[in-house]
Amino acid sequence: MFDIVLYLAILAFSLAVLAIASQFTIKSIEQLIELTRLSEASVGFAIMSVMTGLPEIFVAAAALFQGKPGFSVGDILGSNVFNIGIVAGVLAAMGFLKKCSSELLTELVDILFLSSIIPLVLVVFGKAYLFVGLALLGIFIFSIREMTKKRKKPILLEDDGANAQKISAKVVLLKVFAGMAIVITMAELLIISASNISEILGVAPILIGAKIIAIGTSMPELALDLAAVRRGRVHLALGDLIGSNLTNITLVLGIVLLATSPFEPTDLSVFAEIVPFVLITTLILWRYLTKGGVSQIGGITLILTYVIFQAVITA
Repeated sequence: MFDIVLYLAILAFSLAVLAIASQFTIKSIEQLIELTRLSEASVGFAIMSVMTGLPEIFVAAAALFQGKPGFSVGDILGSNVFNIGIVAGVLAAMGFLKKCSSELLTELVDILFLSSIIPLVLVVFGKAYLFVGLALLGIFIFSIREMTKKRKKPILLEDDGANAQKISAKVVLLKVFAGMAIVITMAELLIISASNISEILGVAPILIGAKIIAIGTSMPELALDLAAVRRGRVHLALGDLIGSNLTNITLVLGIVLLATSPFEPTDLSVFAEIVPFVLITTLILWRYLTKGGVSQIGGITLILTYVIFQAVITA
């Protein structure tokens, strides 16, 4: 009993620090972007989505190192459900997304939906990991190429360019590396504690990743996008949110599938349970975006979908 309480405490601590460190790292990288005056492509769709996807990337690396790829898969898919179900749902329920539709956002959701369907190949055909991994990475490269062409101005989440100029490059780089070091350490600690909990409870690792770790690794999106919409940057918040999901399902999952050994059959069955919720939340968001925006009722619908997800997905 003491062991599981200790591991739960470590897990909670790791999730909290991971979310804070990720937010700190993202802000530091934004300062670096402003300081170095990087090109449009460098501060566009790919950079923003990768920054907010840092927790999932490091959790994936730690999971692979620990030989527990199921944690990463659960985290990736669970994060995508959380991002749309809770993050987009909360923003919509608060009335921020009533008028948010654009051609770019619709195209991003189209690509996201296609990317979310591809992993189902694993459920239908079994161990087609190489094919699925390469296909997902191919979509990631394609989406970056297409979306960065449409970015014309650097995008910053805060109007602090003048302050960023006052900070030396060495200080900014130090902050970036320090933040990333903390994220990596917490991701490693997260996987170790979650692995021990799953073994004690007899719960599949992919479920721990989908129902617990995913919430912690999605905190940067929630905090960042909430701050963005409060500043009137609704399209930026949704672009980051959808882009982060796209990065998770293509780049991170693609790398995990290429790097890991085949999952156990039980993992594949749970995988089949989670992916439909990824598709459902994406479809709901797509439907509202094509109508001009996500209403408050749409936001509540997304939140309820996530609640059902948490209730339905079991060991």
